[in-house]
Amino acid sequence: MRTYFRSLVAAAAVTAAVVTGGIATAAPAAAAPREKPIPGIALYGNNFGTFGDHDFCRGTVNYRFTSPKRGIARLTLTSNGFTGNGSGWKKNPTCRVLFIATQISPASLYRETFIPAAFGSKPGQKITRDLRTGSGLAEVGVASYASNSPVRVLQGALAVSYLTVP
Repeated sequence: MRTYFRSLVAAAAVTAAVVTGGIATAAPAAAAPREKPIPGIALYGNNFGTFGDHDFCRGTVNYRFTSPKRGIARLTLTSNGFTGNGSGWKKNPTCRVLFIATQISPASLYRETFIPAAFGSKPGQKITRDLRTGSGLAEVGVASYASNSPVRVLQGALAVSYLTVP
């Protein structure tokens, strides 16, 4: 009975020390990020699918916003990996897509930023652009278009976010 009671007291002491922060644990030191994530609402999620310029290449892209400094929204497009069909894709596994970011913000009524991108089959490839939105509420839409067409042909879904830019 005494052994059980001692084990119970020891467990309670350890639990109390952990809850109150009495036990220090070593954690790796990490530098504070320079870019702050921008709070916002993505209407249809942060991923959207698109297709590209040759051999039925297609894939999905994740987009997110951070703020490196006041009045700037940094758009980062990250590939989740692209694929294609045929011998052309095997020779050149790169899918070219033209992204256009449109914004309605305190700094502009309607501004377009053209972002040419080329993604391969490896996930994690990134493209980054700074959008001068000004501080306050901003609506930013990202869509993909045909990269080799004289006419703007929408390819894939439109992603819209409402942001509060510092």
